[in-house]
Amino acid sequence: MEYFITGIDTDIGKTFVTKGLALTLEKQGQKVGVFKPLQSSAIETENGFLAPDLEAIKEFSNTIKTKCSYIFKGDVSPALASRLAGVRIEIDKIKSDFEEFKKNNNITLVEGAGGILAPATDTMLCADLIKALNIPIIIVTVPFLGRLNHTLLTIHYAKTNNIPIKGIIVNKIPRKTNDLATQNFIDELKRYTNIEIIGEIKEINNKNILEEFKNIQL
Repeated sequence: MEYFITGIDTDIGKTFVTKGLALTLEKQGQKVGVFKPLQSSAIETENGFLAPDLEAIKEFSNTIKTKCSYIFKGDVSPALASRLAGVRIEIDKIKSDFEEFKKNNNITLVEGAGGILAPATDTMLCADLIKALNIPIIIVTVPFLGRLNHTLLTIHYAKTNNIPIKGIIVNKIPRKTNDLATQNFIDELKRYTNIEIIGEIKEINNKNILEEFKNIQL
């Protein structure tokens, strides 16, 4: 099985959710791999660039396999980062890397960059990359004011472009809040879409990450 983890925006916790899913699935006995097609904001070392999103997983597991096709510096979209680096992103290379990588896993999680319409290359959006890999998406959202709109737009675009949706994970749910938009977010989301909410993740630290993700079934 393969799933593409996308989000409604940046900084909504795609990396955290990908890590939580990967660690939980491994604990359940699955052979898990995490593939990052495009990574900007690279960690620069003496031996080259590291992908921070994949390093976050390696902090907790040495047995979850990871791979990244393209790594760039800069807190910008992969398309802009590659242009600044003078590197042409080849979708065929990403597809080839993915097909080879997934052979050794029971479940492969593919973490996207930004939202579904974030620029992936000079001619393709992340949605085009998802379609090229031909796998369903898991949408990561957060329960704050304005994010219902972002979530429904992501769902609408995916449906309109025949991208299958496995489900939604609501991340960063406050343990206590008086904010009405946050309190009612999940109920309102259910009112406007029939896409299954497969996970409700409260604000947590890494110490209890497995506890929050244990009930998610893929």
